[in-house]
Amino acid sequence: MLKWRLIIGTAVVLLLIGFFWLDHYLETLWSVPGLVLLPLLIACVGFLCHELLRMLNAAGIYPRRSSVYLGVLWCIVCCWLACHKTLPLVQSEGWNVASKACVLTLLAMALGVIIAFTGEMVRYKEPGGNVINLSGAIFAIAYLGLLGCFIIMLRIAYGVGAVVSMIITTKMCDIGAYFVGRAIGRHKMAANLSPGKTVEGAVGGLSFAVLAAWLTLDVVIPSMKGLPIIREPAQIIGAVAFGMAIGAFGAIGDLAESFLKRDVCQKDSGQSIPGFGGILDIFDSLLIAAPVAFAFWAFGLIP
Repeated sequence: MLKWRLIIGTAVVLLLIGFFWLDHYLETLWSVPGLVLLPLLIACVGFLCHELLRMLNAAGIYPRRSSVYLGVLWCIVCCWLACHKTLPLVQSEGWNVASKACVLTLLAMALGVIIAFTGEMVRYKEPGGNVINLSGAIFAIAYLGLLGCFIIMLRIAYGVGAVVSMIITTKMCDIGAYFVGRAIGRHKMAANLSPGKTVEGAVGGLSFAVLAAWLTLDVVIPSMKGLPIIREPAQIIGAVAFGMAIGAFGAIGDLAESFLKRDVCQKDSGQSIPGFGGILDIFDSLLIAAPVAFAFWAFGLIP
């Protein structure tokens, strides 16, 4: 398990670095952000929908599959289009871009709910189970579509660095929790949901997250822009707070998926990635951390 985690994890990191670099490079050529990352996210969303529907089916919940795929993809694409139409404002008025994207994303989510209702009404035959299936569809659209939109808004409104800092901080928290928990973990944190998680691991994970946030926000990103390494106390405090918040909410996202898997009696969301499970097992923490990261950037909590 550990061997495959290290091998696959390293390969994924290297691929992501290449994708992010190419996305940034194409933006400098054509002034259109997300040309690489949007198709990549859409491809991942297809797998995420498949895996989440599989788990819902295991619980006896059978939402209309086409409604879920259409509703989630509709949210993702609408969010990108909202940002794309206001590209000239990205550098000078990032919040303006994000606010317009938020409005259109909410409208897209509302249409997703309507799509879910319509799908269930079209196939309605007799009473029993229909509302549960409808609830499953709306849940899937909100979980994958609405939360996934914050990854796009981070990229378009605040640049590649915003997304990279969120991903690195979240995953370093996962890594820290895993290794510290294995080394010295003694006290169970959420035994009913995830028996392997410990309090010691959680503390180690938060420590790794804070270090990762400081390195990415105050050292790496400024260095890439040709700026001096940040040493102002307010900015360092902002990076530490970012690391604590992203680490904590990323851990909640991980536990949230553990809750889903535990409730439907599934060990992993899928078997597509050796050592990790499914795509959702990788995205679970990012989906919950992305709105928190967006809030930090949107409200100026990161100077």
